[in-house]
Amino acid sequence: MKKLFLLRSLVRVAGTLLGLSLAGPALAHGGVVGEDDLCIINIGYLKAHFKIYVPQETAHEDYCEDIPVRGESVFVMEYEHDSLNESMIDFRIIRNVTGKGTFARLDDVLAIGDLDAVTVRYEPPAIVPAVYMLLHEFESDGDYIGIVSASNDHLDVRHTAVFPFEVGYTGIGIWPWILAAVVVLQMQFWYLSRRRKSAVAAALALSLGFTATSSLASGVDASQVSNAGHFHVTVAERPNPLVINRLHAWVLEIRYADGSPVEDAEVAVSGGMPEHNHGLPTAPRVDEHLGHGRYRLSGLRFHMSGRWEIRLSITSSRHRDSVTIPLELP
Repeated sequence: MKKLFLLRSLVRVAGTLLGLSLAGPALAHGGVVGEDDLCIINIGYLKAHFKIYVPQETAHEDYCEDIPVRGESVFVMEYEHDSLNESMIDFRIIRNVTGKGTFARLDDVLAIGDLDAVTVRYEPPAIVPAVYMLLHEFESDGDYIGIVSASNDHLDVRHTAVFPFEVGYTGIGIWPWILAAVVVLQMQFWYLSRRRKSAVAAALALSLGFTATSSLASGVDASQVSNAGHFHVTVAERPNPLVINRLHAWVLEIRYADGSPVEDAEVAVSGGMPEHNHGLPTAPRVDEHLGHGRYRLSGLRFHMSGRWEIRLSITSSRHRDSVTIPLELP
């Protein structure tokens, strides 16, 4: 079954690569994603419409990340979340020296010894309401990384988006990905043909009730200890199974390390898919205290399979700490 799960994961990746190849610049590969024919940048759980223009070279043509020609480029972010209007936003462009190409992520950027030495443009933190614009002229083709950070004193949190991109990108390199997708799809067809009997038997077993415990069936680690050990957080209630693209709510139980319930918690919610470097597709929040340390977390929705993280920043009269709830959606 592990092999079957792995193969299905490869098929999902292949399908994604094929979609990226055929869609061109409308679907991007880093911290900017395609959503409803729009380019969206996820700065933590905060979202903004994202476009790049090279007006002197390509007039009104806009791009998600990769820029086909060098020249005077305009980066534009139109906020979707109101909190970005009150956030301090800084924008940095660096040469991509990570060796990871378009797969570079925040950890790779943080591993660079001297960030200033590879920086080609930096705009210090500033509050820019509604629309953020940055003008930069690229003098040479190559691989770059954009780094956008937003911090808010009221929330005492800083979110960062990292998006690798190329200048002078032509799109010629997509065909190896298409070939890889075809090969993986053929392997999947061959493998499933040989394992059909096993799959049918497994499905029959599931239909007869031979399932895992509720926490594992949903792919959620039900209980977590906060980073500094001040809180124990349990997912007391949630839909089982978790269904893709369905809005739902959880009930969280928050207790101190001594087991007593936390009755005055203020909880800030963020999260996303660390392996894909994007945040949550919605803005979930704790909107009701149910008593006895139980809180309702509403507005959750997961739009794809894979590993997700729900990050909670908890503040009470006694402590302040954070906890991460991992989950795996098949």
